[in-house]
Amino acid sequence: METTASADPSSSSFIDRLAARLHVPPEFLKFLLVGGVTFVINLAAFKLLYDVLPVLPAGDTEFDFVFFTHPDIRLLLASVLAVELAIIFKFFALENWTFRDRPRRGWGPVRFLRLNATSIVGQIITVATVNILTPVFGISPYVSLSIGVVLGFMANWLFSAYLIWPSARSKASPA
Repeated sequence: METTASADPSSSSFIDRLAARLHVPPEFLKFLLVGGVTFVINLAAFKLLYDVLPVLPAGDTEFDFVFFTHPDIRLLLASVLAVELAIIFKFFALENWTFRDRPRRGWGPVRFLRLNATSIVGQIITVATVNILTPVFGISPYVSLSIGVVLGFMANWLFSAYLIWPSARSKASPA
């Protein structure tokens, strides 16, 4: 399986050189790149579900939850579904590129569920940001989504790098 690790040496060596120059682990840069693509997928899925495809309830339809009423159930459903679609992509990218050289603990579907469970912090931050900033402050849902994604990023990195795909090395890691 050596061929998969060296399938694209130019991108890996570029990332390794850049990581060394920035004094960060190469996995962090890969995580950032995956995060950027994940963000685009999240945004595209949100746009499709919220504005384009007529598969969700009408916009501005109130929905009563146990403790509160949400002013736009379409906004809530679109933001939740878009986040989950992005997480599916993120899992495969992290598993097969970012952390492919790290040991695997447990079965793949269990790692996927663990990523989903640990991503809950980022998901809650993203969904809450969209569903607070847009209806309460009138901020564009796309701007709100961007803000939420940025706010949830660090928790996702910490959980991914240290819980789901921990380094085989000891505590000492290049800073």
